[in-house]
Amino acid sequence: MERPTRPVLQIVLWTAAAAGALLLGLTAVGSIGSDLAGTQTQPLSAEQVDARLAQQTATAAPPAPAPRPAPAAAPPVVVQAGSAGNVLARCDGATPRIVSVNPAQGWEREDDSDIGPAEVVFDGDDVPDVRVVLSCAGGVPSGRVVSVPED
Repeated sequence: MERPTRPVLQIVLWTAAAAGALLLGLTAVGSIGSDLAGTQTQPLSAEQVDARLAQQTATAAPPAPAPRPAPAAAPPVVVQAGSAGNVLARCDGATPRIVSVNPAQGWEREDDSDIGPAEVVFDGDDVPDVRVVLSCAGGVPSGRVVSVPED
């Protein structure tokens, strides 16, 4: 008579694996609340927390004064360029800075090395170009809009 060793071996191995997984799970659950060395830590009561905070506050150095915040930059202002679009600009002191240029439909921003850092030229089809020259007065940008005839 032959012995059914293969099914018995499978059952034994499955039982051993299940027991190992159960033991590992119980060990993990049991280690909750302990540190890496395995020592148990007890939660502090409200009185113990207050006492430790008072002790740390008494021994702590006085806090350094908070740094003064930098003055907030003025928000950008929309400078209209007529039907050509608009320019979003801000002032750094008395110097105008271009934040963005938004041409209207049918217009585009002209990129030319002859254009100054505080100027924007809008190029339109079959119409004169529009030049916006930015300036700052009292920290507020404004623009002078000039029509530029076609070359």
